[in-house]
Amino acid sequence: MKRMSADRMTVLALVLAAGVCAALPADGRGRRREYRKDFLYRSGTQLMLNGKPYRCASFNSFQMSGCGNDYELFSLEQIDSVFALLPPNMLVRTWAFPGNGERIGKVIGLAERHHVKLILSLGDGRSSCGHFDGAPEGDNSGKVPEWYEGGFRREYLPHVVAMTSKYKDSPAIGMWEIINEPGDADWRTIKAFLDEVAAVIKRHDPNHLVESGTFPIWAYGGTENYRAMHESPNIDVGNIHEYDYDYEGSNQIESPHFMPCMEVMQELGKVLLVGETGIESGDGCRTDRSTRVEAMKRKFDIYLSKGAGAVMVWNLVRIYPDCGFSFPLSDPLFGMIVSYPVNQTNE
Repeated sequence: MKRMSADRMTVLALVLAAGVCAALPADGRGRRREYRKDFLYRSGTQLMLNGKPYRCASFNSFQMSGCGNDYELFSLEQIDSVFALLPPNMLVRTWAFPGNGERIGKVIGLAERHHVKLILSLGDGRSSCGHFDGAPEGDNSGKVPEWYEGGFRREYLPHVVAMTSKYKDSPAIGMWEIINEPGDADWRTIKAFLDEVAAVIKRHDPNHLVESGTFPIWAYGGTENYRAMHESPNIDVGNIHEYDYDYEGSNQIESPHFMPCMEVMQELGKVLLVGETGIESGDGCRTDRSTRVEAMKRKFDIYLSKGAGAVMVWNLVRIYPDCGFSFPLSDPLFGMIVSYPVNQTNE
């Protein structure tokens, strides 16, 4: 055995004290990547955790942020109970919009306790749940182009700085989502916005992944524009939202928008997230609950086998009495998600 020099021993001690570990060689020339223990990161198109490939099939729950109808909302105690049901290191996506920092801070604390990873969306392009900045028409009206051109710097950007600075050392942050569903402006304007905010996030928090929050390519005029919007070195993860199963009653499992986006992200050497997918079910729906479970499992199978880093179902609520995309804990869909095989391998 070779003796380690004093200098190398000192470096190793400092690395271990910082909680940083050496991962597998990054290339055939023996260069090694470093990662921070229990922090989600990526190696090219592959999400990684503690030196091992990571994939996840999970769910959204914006109600955890305190937004929604009263009967849908979770108390903090109920969120604690939900997190206790999840396999270690499972991703959950929710809102972290301006104005709810105190509430989301408590959710982050619960996630740390239960080893849950959060995708936190820092703003809303649809202008819901109180993020009305840049939306003169109010709730769910989208944002005016002037907001993406520079108006975002007044209220939203200071919020981004505050959140990413405060939680840069939290292993509960799986990734920061720049904004949910940016739109209502020229793609070049949205690209410039994404580039600037991603750079700000990385400057204040170099420890976590940054995800775009975008629609698929149809919203931005095609593949090349979607590619350009994700070229920034500060954007790690691309995103699509798809609800194609119910579109015109097609029962479509794989969205036609998935592979074009997947191919772009693979060419860029980055990860693709299916940030939202859903199927309407419940009383009075054309699709019953058991059929939804089987169809969603097929979506997981296809998207993950073709390279998606994670697939997130819309949307867990406390109680949901109607026909729609949302589902409560008692729905068999929740049980399928929690027990899905890839979620058992992320310890």
